[in-house]
Amino acid sequence: MRGKIYLAEKRGFCSGVERAVKMVAQAVENGPFPVRVLHEIVHNENVVNDFAARGVCFYDTPDPEWKGGCLILSAHGVGKKLEEYVRSMSVEVMDATCPLVKKLHAAAAELESEGYTLLMAGKRVHRETEGVIGRVQYPPVVFENAAESQAFEPVPGKRYAVISQTTLSTDEYETILSVLRKKIPDLHVAGGICQATTSRQTAVKKLAEKCKRILVIGSTKSSNSKRLREVAESAGAEAVLISDVSGLPDSFFETSGDIGITSGASAPEYLVDDLIRKLQSYGWVLGD
Repeated sequence: MRGKIYLAEKRGFCSGVERAVKMVAQAVENGPFPVRVLHEIVHNENVVNDFAARGVCFYDTPDPEWKGGCLILSAHGVGKKLEEYVRSMSVEVMDATCPLVKKLHAAAAELESEGYTLLMAGKRVHRETEGVIGRVQYPPVVFENAAESQAFEPVPGKRYAVISQTTLSTDEYETILSVLRKKIPDLHVAGGICQATTSRQTAVKKLAEKCKRILVIGSTKSSNSKRLREVAESAGAEAVLISDVSGLPDSFFETSGDIGITSGASAPEYLVDDLIRKLQSYGWVLGD
């Protein structure tokens, strides 16, 4: 035996991803055709490629020449102007935006209407952040890490509220909040990180207590998958992010020891199954 395989208790598709994927799958079966998706439905190449092989077309921007068929908005959401534009087109629009992201959109707009200046913990180059920015009149100040929040200088007399990208690292968010609270004693914290993100990060920390090598299945485009790798590393494990079993180098199988496996919120479970079978073929066994 080369070692045991341990699986994270919470992993894989979250409810928002499950809903979005199901929406595209139903459109593939029932139309209206052609089936188009604005942006990647979720950040996972395997999911996108599977749908593309079934005739789904993915686009970064809408084409005003489209007639008929449907257009599905991705799970990450879009800005208000873009949504209004596509709804004016001659296509049937289906909204696969995660309900929790829609709540974040509404919270951002409401806080701005109440006179708050918005701050946001998150990644600037991410569809979800872009969608939030597109829901308010004045873009929030975005902090990608604690160092950026440390450099921020609040304007005296302004009222500030902070929101978060739903897939941010909970530890990183708490650090950012700690810095901001010292600078802004009356800071209004509206939150934003979803329970699925929190539970998967907690599960990976527990996994790191059992084994010092963890494989994270997910796309390099996936914010929550990258956060899982970072959380595993911060917990003292050697962590590798792979899109599927083909991303694991042969040199990995030259070593032994227990291995932990988790997967991002947009990674289908069959990718975990494929990885388990590969490890078992090299002598690893499933742990309890």
